[in-house]
Amino acid sequence: LKLGQNIFSSIEIINPGIHPQNFLSLKKTNYPSFLYLGRIQPYKNIEIALKAFTEVLPKYKDATLTIAGYGESLNLLEKMATDLKIEKSVVFTGRVTEDEKYKLLAQSWVMVQPSMIEGWGITVIEANASGTPVIASNVNGLRDSVVDGRTGLLVKPKDVFMFAKAMIDLIENKEFRERLSDDSIKWAGTFNWQNSANKFLSIINDEISRVYKFISLEKALARE
Repeated sequence: LKLGQNIFSSIEIINPGIHPQNFLSLKKTNYPSFLYLGRIQPYKNIEIALKAFTEVLPKYKDATLTIAGYGESLNLLEKMATDLKIEKSVVFTGRVTEDEKYKLLAQSWVMVQPSMIEGWGITVIEANASGTPVIASNVNGLRDSVVDGRTGLLVKPKDVFMFAKAMIDLIENKEFRERLSDDSIKWAGTFNWQNSANKFLSIINDEISRVYKFISLEKALARE
């Protein structure tokens, strides 16, 4: 790619799958609840979610933001929550078990993913499998896993105002939020391991067929 070679037509992307049966269908909290789930690293831009949340709380004082995960930015974010005076509404869980993860994903109203860099948003698909739409940065990787307006909302990266607006919009528009939830489950269902395996097998078979045809052609030319 760095050499400028046009090889994109030869590239097939097979995204990792999930096990849909592992995800829970639980009643959502009776108050607006937002969730970040993942590594607590600088490139994840979790501070954007904290700052956006300060715009949510004045209108919805019972709203919560849960930060689930562990990493080098944890202490900094805890201090930021205190400095922003939102620490009573923000929960830092640290590392969570698989069972805790599934419960958080299922009960939250919305997941937030303000990261600037993602190869593939697997936690986005996990949230969707739980019926939870996602507000995410409009960047490579996340724009592949979030279908804007159908399974969540894509917003301008690092734009606190737009993140806050999206959070408030999904609180206030219950019908839209529930439609996103329903479509999220359908979307996530397409990313099961069986589909991934079938696609991988199809690529292998196509390549075997291509090589076989090439060898047959070489043999035919050699006989001439």
